[in-house]
Amino acid sequence: MIHRFALIIVCAICAAQPASASLEFSYHFRKAYEHVTALRFNQANQYIDAEKNLNPKNSLIVLVENYRDCMELILNENKSQLKAYSSRKAQRLEALEKENKASPYYLYAQAEINMHWAFAHIKNGEYLNGVLEISRAYKMLSDNIKKFPNFTAHYKSIGLLHALIGVIPDEYQWAVNMLGFSGSLNQGKKELLLFYETSLNDTLYYCYQTEATLMLGITLINFAPDELITHRLLNQIKVQKQMNPILSFVYADICMHQGNSAEAANHLITYKYNTPTYFKFHYLNYLLGLARLYHFEDDANIYLEAYVNEFKGNTFIKAAYLKLAYHYLLHQQHDQYNYYLKQIPLHGNDITDEDKSAMKESAGKSMPNLYLLKSRLLFDGGYYHESYSSLIKANKDDFVTVKEKLEFLYRLGRIQHKKENYQQAIYYYKMAMKNGADYPYYFAANAALNIGLIYEALENKDLAAYYFKACLKMRDHEYQRSIDQKAKAGLKRLAD
Repeated sequence: MIHRFALIIVCAICAAQPASASLEFSYHFRKAYEHVTALRFNQANQYIDAEKNLNPKNSLIVLVENYRDCMELILNENKSQLKAYSSRKAQRLEALEKENKASPYYLYAQAEINMHWAFAHIKNGEYLNGVLEISRAYKMLSDNIKKFPNFTAHYKSIGLLHALIGVIPDEYQWAVNMLGFSGSLNQGKKELLLFYETSLNDTLYYCYQTEATLMLGITLINFAPDELITHRLLNQIKVQKQMNPILSFVYADICMHQGNSAEAANHLITYKYNTPTYFKFHYLNYLLGLARLYHFEDDANIYLEAYVNEFKGNTFIKAAYLKLAYHYLLHQQHDQYNYYLKQIPLHGNDITDEDKSAMKESAGKSMPNLYLLKSRLLFDGGYYHESYSSLIKANKDDFVTVKEKLEFLYRLGRIQHKKENYQQAIYYYKMAMKNGADYPYYFAANAALNIGLIYEALENKDLAAYYFKACLKMRDHEYQRSIDQKAKAGLKRLAD
């Protein structure tokens, strides 16, 4: 999850209003910021150059330059490029340190530079540098809020940090306490919503609409579900005058999480973002490949192959190779299935849960159960009736191993959950918990998590908390980090 948030947070940069002659939120600055957010770097550079020519004393321009550079580092995952760009950080901070200390932008701008580099380092595997930079940014933002509580801009970055701090797993709380961090998920959500509303209604902040949509959207998807706000977010994206890759990512990702992969695929196919107008956002190919795979479409491999061939980074590469193997298995091309399965250990890294799972599956000695595989993919795509049909076509003898029997129960629970047949869902989830708690598979833990979510939706806080805690007690299973994070977020929502 932290890798995905690296992208999210790097978009959470620079906001401003005119504070002094040397920190001026000028027209050219705003246009440059707008284009960087939309990944139109060439156009952004034109406005950056224009500002430097017309107003060479405006130090605020280094923020948008830093934003552009770090966005490139995040999207490319290029360590040699990271090293080459790193000297620019000190130069830009030095320029900002010379400015007016009485300005709300003095600490804020320096904090944003540190935020950029924190997540550029984290995305490239340099975690210590990232943590230290987050610590510096957090302190500066906290101090700035005390001095200028009515300054809206800093609530976007501190809001995102507060939301993330609120879902840090218990085993890392010592680090949070040592660094002096505090905050809650609900607090962060409110601050992000404040910034989102401001970006829509205050003309000075219009250029932040993409950024505000991104941060709020991902927070809602992963930690703080809110159906009404999410629905509004989707509708707001639809009425944007000009679509861009970041907005498409938010729209498609929300659709995928809502079980509407067909709409996600239609959107991503409709909006093409060709270079050199847009900096390449390779992850959109991966997302589109998933959406097409979930309905067994013949062209799913085209987008997944584009991702593994064109993206030179490491994140989700192993996962993409596994999805390619699935595609060919479903199309009964076993040679291609075996070929792509063998590529998994050779490429990418296994930092994310998805990549870890792919690595583990590549080491297995047998093909996945086709009834379960089809049911899982159809379910993930939102095709619940077809997912159920795939299961009931099988008979008892088609599920041989412990893992297959557990997954069968878990899948029935998931389908009934989505159909809002809650009592049936809870029945199957409890069976998965009872039979699977002692195994390293994720079914039991995620079943407990989902029972907690059902009771939360039914406003039974006591039972919701009981099952979130039961989820957290299960250790050493697949997807440990992301499942724990969701359970912890559930407990935080109940407490707020």
